[in-house]
Amino acid sequence: MKNKQQVTYEDRIPEEELPVRSGIRVVNRNDPDYGLLDEEISDRNEFIRCYLAREYELLMMLPAEAPGHYFFMSDFHVTDEAYSAFDTVDFHRTMQPFDKYGYAVKKVMERVKDLAVLYSAVRNEGGKQNILRRFHALVELEFRERLTRYVDRYKAAGTDDKKTSLKRKIGEMNRRILECKRIWEQYAPRDTEGISC
Repeated sequence: MKNKQQVTYEDRIPEEELPVRSGIRVVNRNDPDYGLLDEEISDRNEFIRCYLAREYELLMMLPAEAPGHYFFMSDFHVTDEAYSAFDTVDFHRTMQPFDKYGYAVKKVMERVKDLAVLYSAVRNEGGKQNILRRFHALVELEFRERLTRYVDRYKAAGTDDKKTSLKRKIGEMNRRILECKRIWEQYAPRDTEGISC
């Protein structure tokens, strides 16, 4: 037996000597069109289309405006490019850059609220103390450590510009801590009003 690479042109059967190809096709007996002529298939499909269109018969009776150039921009032409509502000047004008720090602070405040609600729901004293420690650890981790770093840098700052910038950051950290305390007092019971952050 010869390999495929060793077969030469002379070994092939000429195309004229091959039997005539017939229009053989695969017949699937499960096909809904099995045994139907093309005309019968198109009649059936037309009947189904008309039957389904009966639901919209009243809607189809309404007079439709003839297509025309009624768009307010007469020189506007749609090209092959994909257009989207998110790719318009109006959309980009209203978009603001994503504020990662603001999002992180928002999530911290949501965590403070969750801890305060959990504190108000827990009945035993050990559980309340555990939640209170978690609240203090959260405030310490997120804001107090940063506040102490800013205060140390403020003390070591030499120029007024650096001191002004650090004062602003210190004030922001103090506001965040006070906001945590306000959220805690709003959602936790009244017996925790004397708690310091």
